[in-house]
Amino acid sequence: MELETVANASFVAFDGGVQQLNGEDTALILPFILGAICALGIGGNVLLLAVLTHNVKATGASDTAALLTNLSAADLLLLALCAPARALTYRARAWTLGPVACRMTEWLQHGCLAGKAFTLAMLGRARHDLHSRVASDAHLKLKRTVLTAGAVWTTALAFPVADIVFSNLHVKGNVSLCVSELAPHSSGFVRAYGKVLPLAAYAAPIILAVVCHVRAIFKSIPRAREASAARRGEVALSLLSVTAANAVALLPEWGAWAWARHGAREGCGPPAALLVFAQVCMYLASALTPAILLSTLVPLRESLTSACVRMAGRRASVNNAKAHNESGTSEVLADALGRPLPDLEHFWSGRQNPTVPDNTDPFPWERLDQGNTEL
Repeated sequence: MELETVANASFVAFDGGVQQLNGEDTALILPFILGAICALGIGGNVLLLAVLTHNVKATGASDTAALLTNLSAADLLLLALCAPARALTYRARAWTLGPVACRMTEWLQHGCLAGKAFTLAMLGRARHDLHSRVASDAHLKLKRTVLTAGAVWTTALAFPVADIVFSNLHVKGNVSLCVSELAPHSSGFVRAYGKVLPLAAYAAPIILAVVCHVRAIFKSIPRAREASAARRGEVALSLLSVTAANAVALLPEWGAWAWARHGAREGCGPPAALLVFAQVCMYLASALTPAILLSTLVPLRESLTSACVRMAGRRASVNNAKAHNESGTSEVLADALGRPLPDLEHFWSGRQNPTVPDNTDPFPWERLDQGNTEL
């Protein structure tokens, strides 16, 4: 693949997706795959935000809920802004979004990836320090949460700012290509940048998150008989699985990115198949994170179940009222002798999910706080 670049500059990699791919199948299959991932991921993250909101209303705000909201926001940005741009690039085999988007596309994507990694690290630290934290004023907790989210996004968007400098739009006839290139005097900086960014925005936060979650799990083991300690261990295990899944899925993306920066001068960059595979894995991680959280985190699963039951009850009530209004008369039930039976509709309303108390539990006080499970 030949690419005409400016004088005294060398081609590093395509920005915004691999362009000029051969084959008609890639122009159809890749946009379809990315579109399906975007649709499922956006729907899952919106559902996760709704469940988090329901849980916060039921149990109160917490650092874990705020950080999970931040994590879902990063995934939504990746799926709503970055993935569609790549799908459009694969469909057109060129860059069609203009020079401003070309400058911003890699910066925004790496900023969101760094924001995810920093948020996972903050989640690990929050769960690790949960046992020694004292209750604080709600206003101070909200202020701390806002400051934490602001610091995470400021740092995350500042780390890859060099991508704006090296991204450039080249027009070759009727074809526009968004590429990352470097000048001879900047080769040393690009090599150092290719090492520092993956370490600071991926490796270090992920390692910190894993260590914190593992320590939190081991701290909960000696007190496993306590209900609160057992729940904290389950939450830490669930968040550890989310961290591990993102670490594995993002490894090809960061590995291919570092490979392209270190092999630019030698002309031995990563193959196009690896770049496409890395981007699919990256967006797939953002789409699967809500499924992992909603299926493994007990508080979120309970909130989702209660919300679904409540919606089903409301829908059944509306349908019954509509059917009653349309019929105008209510059907009178009778027994075998023709005697009318009493109407038990009002008796059973509100009793769809009765709770039977367990009088045989020798430790009933351990179940006092299980009605609304807090994150």
